Amino acid sequence: MRKNRFAFLAPVLVLGVWLTAAAFASQQPVLPETGQITKAMINSGRDVFHGQGGCFQCHGADLEGTPIAPTLQNHQWKDAKDGTLPEIYRIVTHGVDGTAMVSHPGGISDAQAVYAAVYVWSVSHGTAKP
Repeated sequence: MRKNRFAFLAPVLVLGVWLTAAAFASQQPVLPETGQITKAMINSGRDVFHGQGGCFQCHGADLEGTPIAPTLQNHQWKDAKDGTLPEIYRIVTHGVDGTAMVSHPGGISDAQAVYAAVYVWSVSHGTAKP
């Protein structure tokens, strides 16, 4: 029986986040395809948003926005171009210069940032409730 010598290149699911071999080696999470987002991923993101990330303090408990930070519900996105999942993730991991939005709020990890981005994307696209 011949083994697939390229099996190491296949993505691996780690705690609900798909990692490629290169990402696994560097521990960099890969964003899921939006059609593959699960309720568990959304719930994990909700936990980060309302927990360690502290995102709700500026964006509101229902992502409605506050005087400090904009809504994250369906709206015209300013910083996360077109509200795409990769752009939301970029904002969570890099912050926004000149605003209160810092990189990795609350000291969250890159993996937690994936979940937070998935949650925000899901709420903003009407596939999850805040």
